[in-house]
Amino acid sequence: MTAHATTYSLETSLGHLATRFSRVVLRRLNADLATHDLGITAEHYSLLVQLWEHNGLTQGALADKTAKDKTTMARLAATLESRGLIERRSSPSDGRERLLFLSATGKDVMDRATELAGAILADAQRGISAEELALCRDILRRACTNLHTAPAAD
Repeated sequence: MTAHATTYSLETSLGHLATRFSRVVLRRLNADLATHDLGITAEHYSLLVQLWEHNGLTQGALADKTAKDKTTMARLAATLESRGLIERRSSPSDGRERLLFLSATGKDVMDRATELAGAILADAQRGISAEELALCRDILRRACTNLHTAPAAD
């Protein structure tokens, strides 16, 4: 057995476990959103929830918050705008900049979608103490910060 095989395990890899959890949640959220005919996907939800928390973000800031490239963000924003879920407005301070806002329809969809997401997370967190959840969140935040602040390896 090689040294690599003895030191790396998918079951102990933070990256693998976080990715697997994310995929399971997203799969279930996509299924629930479709079942309830909300007309959005988990990818749309990830953008809308940011506007739910911080209405009036620029497309660039939203791309950063959702870890999406600017082309993908522009495509998603155009889709959500065409469905009447968001409004894109020119910034009062810079006419070239576009600010994104949830529309009234978008807020209604988010009320229902957030209820579905909350139920999924409640299922996922069943049997896990508040202290364990707080520790898990803290560790994931710090790991993300480490990767955002550390230079990439050559």
